[in-house]
Amino acid sequence: MSLLHQAPFMAIFLALSLLLALGGGPVALPFALVSTAGFLFCTFSSARPGEGRFFSFVLFCALLLSLRVVVVLGRRVTLPQSVNAEGVVVQVRPWGRFYAAAVSTSEGGYVVTLPFATLTEGTCVRLSGIPKPFRRALDKSRFDEELYWRARDMDARLMKAKVEPTPEQPWNFHRLRYALDRALAIHTPELVGAYLRAAWTGRRDLDLNEAHRNWGTSHLLAVSGYHVGVLMMAVSCLFSSGRRRVIGLSVLLWGYIFLTGAPASALRAGLMLQTGLFGELLGRPTRPLNSVSLAGALLLAYNPFFFWDAGWRLSILAALTIAALLELGDARSMRFWLSMNPLIWMVTYPQASYIFGDIPLAGILMNFIAPAFFSFTLSFASVVTLCHLVGFPLTGWLLGVLEGAFRLWGVVADGLAALTPWGLGWEPLLVWGCVGGFLALLCRALHLSWGRTAFLVPTGTLVAFSLFL
Repeated sequence: MSLLHQAPFMAIFLALSLLLALGGGPVALPFALVSTAGFLFCTFSSARPGEGRFFSFVLFCALLLSLRVVVVLGRRVTLPQSVNAEGVVVQVRPWGRFYAAAVSTSEGGYVVTLPFATLTEGTCVRLSGIPKPFRRALDKSRFDEELYWRARDMDARLMKAKVEPTPEQPWNFHRLRYALDRALAIHTPELVGAYLRAAWTGRRDLDLNEAHRNWGTSHLLAVSGYHVGVLMMAVSCLFSSGRRRVIGLSVLLWGYIFLTGAPASALRAGLMLQTGLFGELLGRPTRPLNSVSLAGALLLAYNPFFFWDAGWRLSILAALTIAALLELGDARSMRFWLSMNPLIWMVTYPQASYIFGDIPLAGILMNFIAPAFFSFTLSFASVVTLCHLVGFPLTGWLLGVLEGAFRLWGVVADGLAALTPWGLGWEPLLVWGCVGGFLALLCRALHLSWGRTAFLVPTGTLVAFSLFL
C-alpha cells in the first residue's frame, strides 16, 4: 500500500479528523475507521511481506487514539459549587468591551472577565468564585466560546470572581513573556517592537494586525511554523552535527514555543521539527507528509479541541501543502518556490474565507516577497534588539534603520494592495475546486496512479464538503 509505506500516520490523522468532523461521539467511530480502511485499500499497489500485519497495526493505532478522543470529548467537566485556589494568569486578552483573563490552577482552568486589564500574564493569584459552563453556539457559523477556551485548556467561566495577587511572585514563562513584551514596547521603535512582540511573545498589535489582514499576510504575525522554521534556520549554524546539535536545537525550539504561549500552530511545527531532529540523530530520513500527520495526530489525541481552532486548521493545511510539494520535487528548485504560495492560498482559502470573510487577492502577489523579506528583517532585528537590550553601542542606529525598512515595507505593501483591491468571499464552486485541487496534490505526492486519483478526488471532495465546511 502506497500510503502505508510513505505516510502511515496520515491514515491515523485522517481517522481522527473524520471522527471529530462528525462530532467525536462513539457513533462516529465506526464510520471514521471504516472510511480510513477504505482509503488505505484504495492506495493499495502490490502485496508485500508483512503488509497485512502493518495494515492491522495502523488501524489498531487509529482505534486507540480515536477511543482516547471519544473519551476526552465525552468526559463531562464536573464543576465544583465554588472555587478557592491559587493559580497563574496564562493569558489576558480583549473580550468584547471587557478583558478575559485565563487562570490555570491545580483544580482546573478558569476564565475571569475583567472591566480593565488589571492583571498581567504570569501573575500568581488567589482565585475564588462560582464556576459556570462556557456558552455553546447552536449555529456552527457563530463563535463558540466553549470550543475556543477548551482548546486553551480552560474548563469554565468564573462568576462573581475575586482575584488577588499572592505575596510571592515566582518567575515563570508567562511572566517572562510579559516582561519581554514590555521591554520591547519601551526600548524599541514602534514597528520594530510590534513585529518582535508578535514573533517573540505572540502578542499582536491591533493596528498592525489589521494592516496585514488587508495585505493578505496576517499569517506572518501569528506564531506558527514560519517563525519556528526561521528560528531553527538562524540558530542551526551554531551547532555542529551529532547529539549536541539535536539537544541544543531541541532546547531552543521548545523554549521558544513555550515563551510564545505554546499556540497550537507552533506546537504542530515543534513536533514536526522534533521528529526531524530525532531522525537526524538516528540517521533515518523523515518523510514530510508523515511528519506533519504525526504532529497533527498527537496534538488531536492530546487535546481534541485543537481541531476547532482556526489557527491550527490553517497551519495544518499549509504544512500538508508544503509537505506534498517536498514529496514531489526539490525545495531548491524555482518551480517549488513559484508554486508554493499560490497553492497554499488555494488550500487555505475555503477555511479562511468561511471564518474571516473576504480574503484579499493581494495576498497571492504579496506572499511571493513577504516571507523572504520578513525572514531576513526579523532575524536581523532579533539580533540587534538583543544587543540593544544588553547595552551594545550603535544598536540604536541600527534599530532606526530597521524601523525605516518596516515602514518602507508598509508603503510597498499598500501600493501592491492598491493594484489588486479585490477580495474573494466564500464561493461554493470555488471551494469545491480548491478542496479537489488539495486532494489531487496529496494523491500525486503519494504517487498514486491517475485512475486512483480520479476516484479519490471527487469522493474525498464530496466527503470534505459535507463534513468540514
